[in-house]
Amino acid sequence: MHKPRLVVFLLAAAVLFIAPVRPVLAAPGEDIATGASRFEAALPHGRTIEVFTYRAAGHGPDDPIVVVLAGGGRNGDDYRDSWIAAAERYDLLVLAPAFDEGQFPGPINYNLAGMIRDDADLATLSKVELTPPEAWLYGSIEAVFDEAVARTRSRQTRYDLFGHSAGGQVVHRMMMFAPQARVRTALAANSGWYTTLDPDAPFPYGLGELSLPPGQLEVALGRDLVVFLGELDNENETRGHLRETAETNAQGAHRLARGRHFHAVAEAESARLGIPLRWRLQVVPGVGHDYRKMSAAAADHLYGEAEVGPSD
Repeated sequence: MHKPRLVVFLLAAAVLFIAPVRPVLAAPGEDIATGASRFEAALPHGRTIEVFTYRAAGHGPDDPIVVVLAGGGRNGDDYRDSWIAAAERYDLLVLAPAFDEGQFPGPINYNLAGMIRDDADLATLSKVELTPPEAWLYGSIEAVFDEAVARTRSRQTRYDLFGHSAGGQVVHRMMMFAPQARVRTALAANSGWYTTLDPDAPFPYGLGELSLPPGQLEVALGRDLVVFLGELDNENETRGHLRETAETNAQGAHRLARGRHFHAVAEAESARLGIPLRWRLQVVPGVGHDYRKMSAAAADHLYGEAEVGPSD
């Protein structure tokens, strides 16, 4: 049966365990404290979200802001903690929003950013219909950045973006479908599967049945997107949930292969269409599905001088 054409619109302790003290929630409008903290950000459509933060002692109005998106556990506090050492090294403000299951239930509303109906069936591809772009998760990420800028009086107009596993899925789709997002460099790390540029693969596995507004694909391919992969996130990796369907398995047998496939399809399509591709593929040596090690490598990639591994 022919499916309707979808349209994407613009827009001390060895013997005594002491539980860590949770940082006090900052009052509305209060500055973001140095060190570990948290605040609530107002989101579109009347929602709010808890944002875990770390502000380096040396962070000032002209220093970078990085938004960190957790994996499927939605554990923003843990992901924030994995960036603390890097934050102090590079004078960062780290923002790790906790997109909770209550407000953003299931992979459709997180991994896929709420781009399709809640009741869509990804196995049969039934009811895969786009929701309005203003309802997509990407606007919430922008709102978190705006809140942080207002609280800190930052002069930053753009932010860097890192997502791991499920968060990596959010990142690569955001670079494709949110052309106005104010992201400087985006690192999509260890994603389980992708929306590729394959025009024949059905959405959300590819761009089949999507009609992009004029110029949007050129904008997307011109974004500074890094497909950030762990060398050991391969067939021997047991951590994390790996979606296995006919469509995802066509992308590869494991995350490393799927990431390479995503980038290879992008290269082929950019050549076919004559559109320059800015996306890059970076493999982190000796690391599997480990968000702490991938976070450290991402910080060095973004703000350090040395490459973290081979680029292919």
